[in-house]
Amino acid sequence: MTASDIATQLIAAQRRAARLRNALMTVGAFFAAARQSDPLPMLRDLCGEWLLADKVEIIVPAGTGSLQAHSPTMLVGPIMIGRRMVGRIEVTRATPPFDSDDRELLTALGQIVGIVLEQSSLQGQLDQYLNQARAHADTLDQLLQFGRMVTSATTEPLHLGLQLATQVPAMVGGERASLLLLPLDNNAAPMLLLSNGHVATPERAREVREHGFAGFVLCEGQPLIIDETDADQRWLSLRMREYEAPTRCAMAAPLRWGSRLLGALTVTTTQSRRFDSSHLNLLELVACHISLAIYAADLETRRNQSAKLLNEIEARMRTALVAARAGDAQAFDQLEIQLARLRDVQQLLSLNMAIPPES
Repeated sequence: MTASDIATQLIAAQRRAARLRNALMTVGAFFAAARQSDPLPMLRDLCGEWLLADKVEIIVPAGTGSLQAHSPTMLVGPIMIGRRMVGRIEVTRATPPFDSDDRELLTALGQIVGIVLEQSSLQGQLDQYLNQARAHADTLDQLLQFGRMVTSATTEPLHLGLQLATQVPAMVGGERASLLLLPLDNNAAPMLLLSNGHVATPERAREVREHGFAGFVLCEGQPLIIDETDADQRWLSLRMREYEAPTRCAMAAPLRWGSRLLGALTVTTTQSRRFDSSHLNLLELVACHISLAIYAADLETRRNQSAKLLNEIEARMRTALVAARAGDAQAFDQLEIQLARLRDVQQLLSLNMAIPPES
């Protein structure tokens, strides 16, 4: 071996050592890429530095492409997770031609990129679980606050409904909510309570009851989601006007007590495909709480009114009875009037407590 050959080999060894040293210095950057939402751009740059490439493509999954390069300017290698090939790396370089060192580096890169992609996937799952845990914790806090309102013994359904409606959007991830209530004694006079704290006009409430999404859900009798209002015939067939930002996604659930419909709870957003089945399940749970609260508040209001009326009837009957005993013949007419009022109260109480027939 001549001195020239020794010098050539020494220079080649020094270059290989320098290349290996530079590669080792950037290994940490590969694993830093795993913490990014999309690690591929950074991985392509790092692979390009390792192989002095003009262009790098990382293809995951591997697909049907060949691992054999059909051009001297291209090098192709597998991306491996353990013994499983999950993708491939395609490297293009005009000069100098690829050699054995490049192939060995590409093999190592396939292993490293595989580990990084697996770590990125696991990190994404962990982030998703963390977000879900936080969302569940927030939901529990909101449900607790919601439950406190439900059990606050508020006896005025309108006031209670407004309080509940304002809490709904934050609980289920919507932007706006409305609560359509059908009074037990007069379903023809609905009330529409909005999450902005306002009460809609009676005309607007009737329009929503007859032609809006809430009315449609009441007719269907089950919770519904419309993912994309612009493309859903159910929404397009509704005759209603929107005074605010246009709705792109909506969901609603009926309010029930037994077979009796108390109204409907609607949540909307300006974002398409915002809600899924988990949101609808939560909305139905909230609707159950609202149904209980509204029905209990209505019964409590009627009980108080009936008790007050019964006390008044009792007082007048006692007065009439005293007058009758004193010989006042007109007192018997007053007793008949109070007995008629008593029958009306009794009928009203029976109507409130009775279970209506299946519709």
